[in-house]
Amino acid sequence: MSQISSESRRVSALAKMAFKAQIFLLRRNWMGPAGNIIMIITTIGRKSGKAFTTPIGYQWDGDTVLTFNVGRTSNWYKNLAQNPLVTLEIKKKTYKMRAAYVTDTQEIRQILELYKCEQTSALPRFFGVPADSSGDDLMKAADKVGFVRFSAV
Repeated sequence: MSQISSESRRVSALAKMAFKAQIFLLRRNWMGPAGNIIMIITTIGRKSGKAFTTPIGYQWDGDTVLTFNVGRTSNWYKNLAQNPLVTLEIKKKTYKMRAAYVTDTQEIRQILELYKCEQTSALPRFFGVPADSSGDDLMKAADKVGFVRFSAV
């Protein structure tokens, strides 16, 4: 059996339909409590130059917005390297922001502690560690995760 590289993976038609439905509901603020943790991001394709819109999780941190990508393989995540200017839609509000990959270990620790306090269920689901994990265990789990901070332009 041959393996498919992450570069050649495609999003299924069913997943695309689900994303479109989520975007429709999020833009109308009809997702209930899920709207508190899911936003819409529009990036510019690194190869095509076209705008791409997708729902992703988020967390406010003061006046900035945080998100992460497990595996660092999603197109929206890769597109940020080429064009960090994005549009975020959160609870019927639109924000023009600039993305920055978070690589500083101390900042990643702070982000993980924020998620630990604000979105406890994210830790076991996305990082594979219990919500009461220590900082060192969280950092080990975060090795395969790419963090992004969005700031106003």
